[in-house]
Amino acid sequence: MPTTALRSTDAKRIIAFIFCCLLCLLMAAAPSWGAQKKKGHAAPAKKEHKAAAVAAPSAAPQVKEWGPYLDVAYELTYWDKNEIKEWREKRDQEIGETLASYIATWNGKLMSGQKGEPPQLFRDRDYLRLAIAQTVDYLQSDAPETLAAAAKTMESLKGKASMPEIAYWSGMVKALQALERDDADDFVTQVYGIWNGSILYIEKNEIATGATSGSVPTNTPFYYRNLISLVVNRAIIARKLDGLNALGPLFVMMNDRNLGEKDSDGKYTKTLVQRIVDGLNAPDSDRFRLNFTVAAIESKRLQQVASAKLDAEGMTEAVQKTYERARTYNDLCFKWAAGPRSSGVVMAAVDYLDMTSFAIPRLADNENAAAYKFFATLPDQEGRSALLKSMAIFNDIAPYSAGGWERAGYQSRELYLKSAHRLWRAIMELALWTGDYYLVKLNTTQDSQNIQSYATSMQMALNSYLNFLTAQQGRGFNDVIPDSAYFGAFEASDKVSYAYRKVSEFSTDNGAYNLWFTHRLLSAELFPLSLREVRQTSATLKKDGRYNLYLDYYLPLASRIKQSPAIKKWVSAQRPETATASLAYITAIDKLFAGTATADAPSDTQLIVSFQSMREEMQRNPDHPTHNLLKLFYLEEIQKSSNFTKLVKEPNRLDRPF
Repeated sequence: MPTTALRSTDAKRIIAFIFCCLLCLLMAAAPSWGAQKKKGHAAPAKKEHKAAAVAAPSAAPQVKEWGPYLDVAYELTYWDKNEIKEWREKRDQEIGETLASYIATWNGKLMSGQKGEPPQLFRDRDYLRLAIAQTVDYLQSDAPETLAAAAKTMESLKGKASMPEIAYWSGMVKALQALERDDADDFVTQVYGIWNGSILYIEKNEIATGATSGSVPTNTPFYYRNLISLVVNRAIIARKLDGLNALGPLFVMMNDRNLGEKDSDGKYTKTLVQRIVDGLNAPDSDRFRLNFTVAAIESKRLQQVASAKLDAEGMTEAVQKTYERARTYNDLCFKWAAGPRSSGVVMAAVDYLDMTSFAIPRLADNENAAAYKFFATLPDQEGRSALLKSMAIFNDIAPYSAGGWERAGYQSRELYLKSAHRLWRAIMELALWTGDYYLVKLNTTQDSQNIQSYATSMQMALNSYLNFLTAQQGRGFNDVIPDSAYFGAFEASDKVSYAYRKVSEFSTDNGAYNLWFTHRLLSAELFPLSLREVRQTSATLKKDGRYNLYLDYYLPLASRIKQSPAIKKWVSAQRPETATASLAYITAIDKLFAGTATADAPSDTQLIVSFQSMREEMQRNPDHPTHNLLKLFYLEEIQKSSNFTKLVKEPNRLDRPF
């Protein structure tokens, strides 16, 4: 929609030229608000220190009145409260009149005719400056009465609402009022009104007058930043206002605009807009949802800040507050997602699990920290709740493997599988970190009650993961489960067996002992390359007079390793050197299990060292090819009816003969 300033009549062109000349003179007389700006604006609610972007004209005369500053107030209205307050106090001293005094004086003058006094004529600029002053005061104080006063003042100019500058401030005041009412629909209307009725006209006017070529100053970057801050920081981050997804296209348009930031300044606002646009188009997240995208960006940012502070400062109260804020926006991601099981929900669940997994292993070093009590809830009820919630999400999205992944928001089945695998690994890692936390507790106490308590908590976390994996059997969605899930189950079962062994020392029956052996055998089935653990189990059984259990369960396992079709198929698909080494290991394992290793076979120590190295590499690399071998080997046996599968279902069968 063209402005009148761009219509092709000579008279209009002359008027536009005169207006621009006057505007340039006014700008020369008023110091730039941007010249005093001390901070840049990056991700939502984050402020970064940077150098001033515009130098104050050295020849500019000292301004002793508020009017010229208010004329360029669009240069500061995207600042936060503290920045506006600091700037305002400096101007109060410089001018010799407080902004509050200016508002009171001009409010008395302009409203005099409404009190029965003789009417007095004032310029439209006087009304506009008062409204701007009242708006600036509101942006600093959040006082609703000040905003209502600004709206009342702007009402006097409603007859000139088609003028871009007046349209901008009128729309800004109305948008802020919509925020006060939590009226999302009206807020969206007012924001688009500012864009269409003001900023687009200002853009066209600058193009017509050569501002974009650098011949005259360009002001549009400040208007862009104001609108970005209004939507992101004030509406979504501060007010947590729902229902703003319709404003998504605004950021796509803004991404093509010049936001007036230099590389040396960090391009904070530009980076924010780019992240939002990327999030709106992300192929594995909730696309085209502005509320969700902003909440996800803020949650991730705060999560990174909390993690860095946690490592640098420990569990301080400040770190706790940052962590809680990150969790708040993570909760908003769930609230603002496209659906209860959308791709965005999966991403939010993973972020929360990762954040919790990061904090738990740092508890041991922070037992005397101020916020330790808060973080100590993570391995217990908080972590348990997160695991159950995330497992339910996985169970619900697993059927998408057979079709329907696009309804969850994924652009391809490959992206769906990648997201599902990531969720599984996050669940697995939180369960294992929780188990490690209680393992440390278990090993540092001699009190029988504490041993029982820590062992129980440890078993609950790790058995929840083992039961979760077992529950997937028969569902037919094996490709949704990452190969590394079975190595993770080995680590969980290995730790659980240790917990049962500790408890069995204080037991008067074989219940805990049977569970110890069952999980030792399960660990060997999941990872038969754990030779050290096999040897330890053999030695324990000999000591306890139960070596028959080794003969009954471990020797069949050794034979099965040598004869396994799954292993043979996997070996045949490897490179020749890998296949040769694998066959040598399998032969050695068979003999070591049977206790018949020859003198020329690798020693126990050599094998243990080599497999320990592989084990550590598998822990670091979820895509290690051996993960697939372990998965195939385990699934080959667990689907049969054997002594092993029967024992897993009924550990107490060890107390009776076959």
